[in-house]
Amino acid sequence: MEEQILYLSRFCGIETYPVKQAVWELIEGDGSEEDPDMLCLGMRFAQGNHLHEDTRSLQAEPFWEINFYKTKIPMNILQIGFDLEQPNEANEVDGSFYYLEHQPARNNRMEILARDGNRLKIRVSGSTEDVNYYDGSKPENRLQLTAWFEKEHP
Repeated sequence: MEEQILYLSRFCGIETYPVKQAVWELIEGDGSEEDPDMLCLGMRFAQGNHLHEDTRSLQAEPFWEINFYKTKIPMNILQIGFDLEQPNEANEVDGSFYYLEHQPARNNRMEILARDGNRLKIRVSGSTEDVNYYDGSKPENRLQLTAWFEKEHP
């Protein structure tokens, strides 16, 4: 089984967090702009490896949640090459990264790389405020993950 790791690129280098759980769920709307379908991704991670001095003692087990919207997302379209973006520019709840506290996840993107029944291999990327400096004094952290996602409610 291939290793499934969140790569958290910080101002001081890259930290890695093994995936504990990665799930997806498709919630159908009515197909209108006001009530689109929503593809929800939820990712939970174990304590990190290769941590830097400022995060080593925090023993964080982060999680990342993103809601992607499209007018209609039929199940049969969830195939290799399907991709969506969620800029979350207004720092809404459509993208959230939790390290020691909740913070907006922005510039979120996802692409399906493989499908095996209800399992989807998805590449996900995004960015968030530095996980240990919440004052904007450090560059945003880059989030990158490729993992197999299980269907939340099979």
